[in-house]
Amino acid sequence: MATVQLTINGQTLEAESDQTVLQVCKQHGIDVPTLCHYEGLKDVGACRLCIVELEGGRRPVSSCTTPVSEGMVVKTHTPRLESLRQQTLELLFGERNHICPFCAASGNCELQSQGYRHGMDHVRFDYLFPKQPVDNSHSFITMDHNRCILCTRCVRACDQWVGAHTLDVDDRGSRSMIIADQNVPLGESSCVSCGTCVSVCPTGALFEKRSAHWQGRLPKEYSETICAGCGVGCRMHASVRYRQIGEVRSSGGPSGNRILCEKGRFWSVNPRFPRVKSPMVKVAGKFEPRTVDDILAECSRRLANPRVKQDPSRIVTMLSGHLPLETIQAVKSFMTDVVGSDRWVIADRSNAQSTREALELDRGLPPLAGLAELDEADLFLTVGANLERNAGVVASYVRRGVLHRRAKLLKINPNHTWLTDWTDIHLQSERRRDPMILSAMLKYLLDLGAADADAVPDDLAKKLKRLDDDGISMACGVDAEAIKQMAHAYANAKAPVIICGRGVSKHGPAGLVAALNIVRATKRMTPDGRWRLMELALQANSYGARLLGCPGMNMNDFDPHTADVAFLVLGDSKREWPTEWLQKLRRVTYVVALVAREREEPMAAAHAVVPTVSWSEREGTYVNLEGRLQIGHRLMDASANVVDEVSFFERLAADLSGNGSPWTAPPLPSSLTSIGDGELLPCRDDRDTPVDWSHLRALVEA
Repeated sequence: MATVQLTINGQTLEAESDQTVLQVCKQHGIDVPTLCHYEGLKDVGACRLCIVELEGGRRPVSSCTTPVSEGMVVKTHTPRLESLRQQTLELLFGERNHICPFCAASGNCELQSQGYRHGMDHVRFDYLFPKQPVDNSHSFITMDHNRCILCTRCVRACDQWVGAHTLDVDDRGSRSMIIADQNVPLGESSCVSCGTCVSVCPTGALFEKRSAHWQGRLPKEYSETICAGCGVGCRMHASVRYRQIGEVRSSGGPSGNRILCEKGRFWSVNPRFPRVKSPMVKVAGKFEPRTVDDILAECSRRLANPRVKQDPSRIVTMLSGHLPLETIQAVKSFMTDVVGSDRWVIADRSNAQSTREALELDRGLPPLAGLAELDEADLFLTVGANLERNAGVVASYVRRGVLHRRAKLLKINPNHTWLTDWTDIHLQSERRRDPMILSAMLKYLLDLGAADADAVPDDLAKKLKRLDDDGISMACGVDAEAIKQMAHAYANAKAPVIICGRGVSKHGPAGLVAALNIVRATKRMTPDGRWRLMELALQANSYGARLLGCPGMNMNDFDPHTADVAFLVLGDSKREWPTEWLQKLRRVTYVVALVAREREEPMAAAHAVVPTVSWSEREGTYVNLEGRLQIGHRLMDASANVVDEVSFFERLAADLSGNGSPWTAPPLPSSLTSIGDGELLPCRDDRDTPVDWSHLRALVEA
């Protein structure tokens, strides 16, 4: 990048030729007031507060939109500029109804702060006092047009970061208004409830209902941690006071992500279920308070039962994938080392065994795509994935690609979702047909010359040539012409990414293997050797839990008559269960639920309930869906009546020993502790791995 020299306030500086005057000022610590500017958003020069004088210029210009040039001479603070800035602020205050004592943002408002900074003690112009509406239709957010200064930060963030483009500006001049969609109430719009607009709003025009007056004018003190809502593992800042979380916002990351989704921003601080306040035991269908010692004694008695001693597999454990790896490792080790049972499972409704088999995790971590690959993709193929519900931030990457880069969106899913309206081709396939459709797509890619035909066995190649469209339509249950169009689009894309969700993995390894076959056969990989395929891990540690070993149980195949005791270690997991899981657990002799929230499913199945720490009261290690290790930090201390799961099982192990000898959970493997926070785990090199053509044989036979 070429460099230029310029002078700002008499100081000679060097800058890159593509920088703006404001960027150079910020880089060198020169303070220039701003309102519409927000780091990471494209500047529009709407507020005119960052104006500067250029030597030889006819009038002041906005520094945020003025590029630097060789020999430029800039003045950022002159009596004329200060007068113009104060006048601009007075006009902003007078244009709408900025009554600070009654505003939710008072004390934390950028407009108010700029007024104090520029010495405003009155407004010289007549107040307009317009009658502006207040939109209270949204579940979490209020839009108060009385406090809006039309900086368009919210519009730009919704478009450039979230990719939803729900917000826009309507009308012109003093009649301009921020609207949602075609001027519908925000609660009835296409808003995805990520709250990004609230985070970037400089005034009280957009605020969260729950935390608007939570701490008044007290300065917000933020602590950083990891969102445990899904497998993306977004970094967040949380404002904590008096053991309460008032507000959370993105702190940037992973991979430069700047937003949170609805789960991370709102559900984490406003959970749907109340806390479990004390240990309880079910008596005659109703819960009665007990002590943790009482429940430990009953667990010890049942685990010491001769039938259990003879057959330890009669002890089973369900673990939430939202728990830190240290907790998952401790409970898993208790089951295998102390009890002698390998019947533990991560309760994320996916099939961990099939995922491990398809991705060959025994060989090491596969080099799958990360969030950075989504930001450069020109085609997205989602298979069995509901991104909007299960990974809202990944959905924002897809929306941005479709909206800004005109990337194509292809979907194989029996259901209609929010993103379906943005889809170029949607195959509403029957369940379990995904492997066959992907295999047919690979067949058409071979016909187009976009896949490695030389590697196909000769006998299979001859059979594929004889395979007609009618046969493919019959085998796949969808129109072969639509599959052929998908293959054409994929072949023409330069950086396509396949995203596989739970709808693929829960039915066995075939779907994931078929998707991986397409990527390998077409050699769609990044320069650093990552396959352009993402497997959507549902829970915060679903990916990380697989690295601790293969579960010995699958809830879909679980027979409740083979279990005497079941431990449900769920923390404050919010994910709903299938009805058949609850029916199975109700037939288990004794069920102990270690939960932080009064969720209906575990409470209905449990005979004993132990209150555990919540996500904000624990710290530990997480591995997100791109294989990035991250450390979650404790936001507050746990209350006295809750129990840490690790200490519970350590005490239970000591009781089972007979002499009270201590048992300590083993540490995490060195492979998970040898790298730093935020770093990617090392992946195996898959570039020379051959393609598995067995699914094409299955297509021919079908």
